[in-house]
Amino acid sequence: MRYNPFNPQQPARPDFFVGRAPEIVEFEKFLSQTMHGSPMNMAVTGNRGMGKTSILVKFEEIAKAEKCITLRLSNYEGNIADIIDFTDYLTLNLKREILSKKPLKQNLGKAFEWIKSLRPTLSWKEIGITLEQKQIVQEFLRESLLKLWAEVKDENPAIVILFDEAESLEKIDGALSFMREVFQRLSAEANYTIVLAGKLNFPERMSESFSPLNRFFPCQKLAAFQPDEIENYVRKKLSTEKVGVNIDAKALDYLSKESEGHPYVLVAMCYLIFDSLNDNENMMNMDVINRSKAKVKAKLAEDFFSPMYHPLTPKAKEYLGVIAGNIKTVDFSFSDVVEWTKMQGSSISPYIQELLRKGIINKPERGQYQIFHRLFLEYVRDKAK
Repeated sequence: MRYNPFNPQQPARPDFFVGRAPEIVEFEKFLSQTMHGSPMNMAVTGNRGMGKTSILVKFEEIAKAEKCITLRLSNYEGNIADIIDFTDYLTLNLKREILSKKPLKQNLGKAFEWIKSLRPTLSWKEIGITLEQKQIVQEFLRESLLKLWAEVKDENPAIVILFDEAESLEKIDGALSFMREVFQRLSAEANYTIVLAGKLNFPERMSESFSPLNRFFPCQKLAAFQPDEIENYVRKKLSTEKVGVNIDAKALDYLSKESEGHPYVLVAMCYLIFDSLNDNENMMNMDVINRSKAKVKAKLAEDFFSPMYHPLTPKAKEYLGVIAGNIKTVDFSFSDVVEWTKMQGSSISPYIQELLRKGIINKPERGQYQIFHRLFLEYVRDKAK
């Protein structure tokens, strides 16, 4: 069976990573600052499938090459309910990561002491979440992180913590502000750098109460791939010795236009087009693409668009259907929706915000919106038939 080099279920491996030069340069600058005793942090945001996990994997490779202790965390749902759970979750995982780097034959007694210390030393059951008690938890976390830094600083220039799916943390009351306060105080004594990656809301909230988060986690918004980056990625994937397949220029142009540079859509299309090759074919061209179109449309609907669409509230689906039935391109304005629905803006606004939160639409500027992808727009139109 022919090996398919494209895998939409996995983030890009660092050796096949393309693009994202501005974000990588920013991370390398911030990491260098941190390694020299002036810690800096950042956030990476983008809609579903824009490559947030892939860029964290790349950051992880960069940090490890600099001999930094690197911890990548995700899947908080169900594990973290409040800042107390967050404190335990962070310290336990960081201790395990540091312990995993210790040679087994070196100082076994000390390793056993670490294993015993994996459980929290503070009894959380007696602590509520009042302002004063939050300060106690902050101090406990700060002291724990200082002890962990003292354990590694002679051999590692920094500790890098990468939070994937950080929108889950943003939902926990006060978690990001709590994190900012802890690591801001810690920055004078320990070299920690934090990267948040997710469909984050705080970068767009520019009220005074949220500006400290914007300053502490300056945000990089992932953009779609450019045609040259798409070609670089596809050719790099096809160049591995086990593949034996090439792609022509027209097929590359088609992929660039139809995927719109969206990383997940691009990889899913490549996987399904490659999968449509006959055993005696070794060229991805328009003939192969044409016979794969129905499969691509069905698979994107099943695996990507349906999980985005179905959790929407009935009213949000209704307004989305009206938008899809009226717009000529993917762009529309708030006043357009008011006109199309004959409803008051105050009645529509909560559902526009829902579509924004779910990554269904983007907001390039005030009052202006766009459906995140043309193929999703076609999916919504098909649902309305």
